[in-house]
Amino acid sequence: MAHLLHNQPAATMELNRRRDLLAAIGFITIAVAILFIAIPYGVQEPKKVKFLALSPSYYPRLVCYCLLGFGLALLARQIFSSLKAGESENNSDLTIKPVYLLTIAATLTIFYIALPYLGFVLSTSVLLLVLLLLAGDRNIVSLVAIPLLLPISVYLFFTKVANIPIPGGILEPLLTGI
Repeated sequence: MAHLLHNQPAATMELNRRRDLLAAIGFITIAVAILFIAIPYGVQEPKKVKFLALSPSYYPRLVCYCLLGFGLALLARQIFSSLKAGESENNSDLTIKPVYLLTIAATLTIFYIALPYLGFVLSTSVLLLVLLLLAGDRNIVSLVAIPLLLPISVYLFFTKVANIPIPGGILEPLLTGI
């Protein structure tokens, strides 16, 4: 894979590094926020659970730990590739514009507010589409497939397999028929 990176123009490599670094920071931030804020304050845990996998916070924590692991791995990859290439930490191609962080924070805030009204599937679909566009993804297949298939799959898993209710919002009549 290293030989593929050397054949790319410098501008493309810089853009890819920025995207990867932004994604890593985003993954880590989201995972930490959910693990230490959303789950403790938003998930009601029974005092005693017979099986750990039946705990309401088990699967969200598992997903967050995976997301945190992916974020840390991506961040480590960026740090080591920068050091290997002899770049300093102050190099401009590793900086993130504050407008990106503010846009992501605003998007996540709107998602949080819209979730009870629009429901999980619709609000998560919009969130994923916005985040993919912010990351620079212009592949029409991924811009359509990921925001549609991922939230529907997660919704179906939690509502049908794990029997954990998730807000359906305005799509509730369509989702209950699935």
